[in-house]
Amino acid sequence: MVVAVCSAGCVKPEDDYQAFIARPVLVRDGGVADVTLTKCDQLLEENLDGVYYTSCRPRDLPVPFALAVNQTVKRAADGGATTLSLSFTPLKINAASVADTIGTVITVDPATLDANCAYTMNIGTLTLPKNANSLNRDLTATGVLLRGRLQTVERSCGELDGRVDLIDLSLAGDGDICVFVRAPDDGSIPTVNDPGDYACSPSDLPPR
Repeated sequence: MVVAVCSAGCVKPEDDYQAFIARPVLVRDGGVADVTLTKCDQLLEENLDGVYYTSCRPRDLPVPFALAVNQTVKRAADGGATTLSLSFTPLKINAASVADTIGTVITVDPATLDANCAYTMNIGTLTLPKNANSLNRDLTATGVLLRGRLQTVERSCGELDGRVDLIDLSLAGDGDICVFVRAPDDGSIPTVNDPGDYACSPSDLPPR
């Protein structure tokens, strides 16, 4: 008969087995994958629907104009693309509330959000009545694109592209910034500091 001798440093099979059955077990909810959420995924878990005070400041005409924007974010139930819907209404000069609008509501087709919560929205034609801009005349911008990114529940930014023929204003380069700030429940106008708050890094936006 052969007898196996185990010294102090030897690992016994029964010890391995006891350690195996005593190990902690990770329990997951049924059907839920263990996936790390991106910053965009985490943001989309929040309620992003609401009214946003939007102030836009053209680079070559650095006098802001303002819009009341209704924002809706819709996540596809089947895991498909998430879409962003915006409707714009010009605000009067010196508006005290997001209800102090003038002109008609501008509604455009929804835009698809990418993995970074960025989007390109084709607005087309945007008209500011004379009581909604500092030049005191009706201004119409054509070929308007908004390239933006959702940043937080409270704040987002974007870059306008387009042209205003009446005053020969081009919005073709970087620096024509729009800032979206969630309006308080009482509808009062949030503070947007000029020029410091008009910032939106081109690297955060979709390419032209």
